[in-house]
Amino acid sequence: MRLFPKSLTFRLIVINGVWTALALLITGLVLTSLFRVNADNNFERVLLAHAFNVMGAIDRDENGKLTGSPNLGDTRFQTQLSGWYWSVALASDPTKPILFSQSITGEPIDVPTTADRPFNEQFQRAYQTSHESGETVQRLEAQLFVGESDQLVQVLVAGNRSDLMATVSRFNQSLSIAFLVFGIGSVLANFVVVRIGLRPLQRARRDLSGVRNGEADQLEGNYPVEIAPLVEEINGLIEANVSVMTRARTQVGNLAHALKTPLAVILNETRSDKEGGGISNPRTVEEQASMMRLQIQTYLDRARIGAQRGALTARTPVQPVLERLLRVMRRLSPDLTFTLSGDATDAVFQGEEQDLEEVLGNLLENASRFAKQRVDLSVDFAGTSRRNRPLLRFSISDDGPGLDPDQRNKALQRGKRLDESKPGSGLGLSIVKDICEEYGGEVQLSESQWGGLQGAVFLPHLIETPSA
Repeated sequence: MRLFPKSLTFRLIVINGVWTALALLITGLVLTSLFRVNADNNFERVLLAHAFNVMGAIDRDENGKLTGSPNLGDTRFQTQLSGWYWSVALASDPTKPILFSQSITGEPIDVPTTADRPFNEQFQRAYQTSHESGETVQRLEAQLFVGESDQLVQVLVAGNRSDLMATVSRFNQSLSIAFLVFGIGSVLANFVVVRIGLRPLQRARRDLSGVRNGEADQLEGNYPVEIAPLVEEINGLIEANVSVMTRARTQVGNLAHALKTPLAVILNETRSDKEGGGISNPRTVEEQASMMRLQIQTYLDRARIGAQRGALTARTPVQPVLERLLRVMRRLSPDLTFTLSGDATDAVFQGEEQDLEEVLGNLLENASRFAKQRVDLSVDFAGTSRRNRPLLRFSISDDGPGLDPDQRNKALQRGKRLDESKPGSGLGLSIVKDICEEYGGEVQLSESQWGGLQGAVFLPHLIETPSA
């Protein structure tokens, strides 16, 4: 059973809601505790202020009797059973008040002994007790000498803690209502924020639907930086899919073009056989059939290689491939000088080894057919591609007759042979172009430094991160 449904909106709202509830709960507990402590301190300060008022309002008459009528400015000291009262008595007999507030009757007051509740160094003590109304009362007592008498006087001031608890309760209630409103508002705000925040994903979904319906070629528009990499990867996937489809159509066209001539020759030989003359040249039929088989096998291999190209782990060190190709070319064309320039030690092609061999092999074979004395293969690093990938540049130069600009453009077209006197199908350079474009690179033909042809191909370079 899934903890969360698949909806991102629901997940974000629930997570935000849970966090908001926990944050409000913890904050509420902290604020309540702080308010309770502050209220207790204020309550004690109020009692102490009242005690000082009482002590300042009493005196002794000429007979040494305690006198005074303290006015504390609080009507609760005048209300019976309010739990707020004050009294003045001798410390030797504190249970019998001599002066007292109107809120008590003046009957004996239960006062703990100093052994049970000792006074501090300031001759004060505070404690709680039960009032006759059943409520909890906070008491503050202080001892002092009044007048010139050596009799110690004890002042008592009491306050009803139910008033304090009522204040704390009202604060908690108000805080709960405020936090409840804030929590509900926060959840609603989170819902709106999440909906607005996820709107680019909805737009990406609509754009992707447009691509699927043929209304657009890729996802376009300005997306947030968090979604932009995903959009780029989707566009890359769409581009790769288009490349695969284009490649399939190109391969079918190449194969059809390659088989057209051998089939025409075989059909002509077959017609001559039907006319009763027999096959005039069986060896020609055999050669053409072998060529057809070779072409079919070549394109089957191309299809297999293309199916593997999407692998993220495809990597090919360049140096061994270059050295192997040059060894083969030196054996096939011993009258030519093949040289390797540039440093390919750290060069790594981000692709299949067969593709690199086919690209460079086609260019080297083409150069060797037209070169007079030399062919040079060089490799270097050449910036980045339109897919923002680092590129390797492979240049194959010869000292042959070369091509003019119009001929260079035609040479990259499928099946175009500019020199019919040389063997070949006219597919080599077009295959090189197809492979480079599939990897996000390109092919450029120009004049070499010796006046011949220079073919430069750009292929992705894999920058390997050194292991820790």
